[in-house]
Amino acid sequence: MKKLLYGAAAILFLSVGAYSCKDDGASSTPNTSTGKITDSQKAKLYDKEWYYSGGTGIVHEFLNDGTLRLSKSLDGRWNWVNKGDTMDIKDHTNARYQYLFISIDDHTMSFKASVDNFSGTFNYKDTE
Repeated sequence: MKKLLYGAAAILFLSVGAYSCKDDGASSTPNTSTGKITDSQKAKLYDKEWYYSGGTGIVHEFLNDGTLRLSKSLDGRWNWVNKGDTMDIKDHTNARYQYLFISIDDHTMSFKASVDNFSGTFNYKDTE
């Protein structure tokens, strides 16, 4: 009787495993964004200079290769956290912090930063 129960359990386990591995017809190039910012919006962020809208501030460049350039000379690194809307930053001094992007458009972007506990919104534009 035990062998029969173990056999039935094994068949059930293998059936569930095989079903969960089947192809569901998903696209081979899915959108990897898990939040409000899409991959096409993220692409607008890269390889251009971003100037603080509130006057003087640190110029940001998010290079496509994962380099974060601050004020045109201080290089750090960036990467998306869980392919979502939060970016993990390691600046030129090896300090770590995060940006939570609110919006990214052709000429403007805004984010909240962990340096102030995500309380303020920083607005940037691609022209001085």
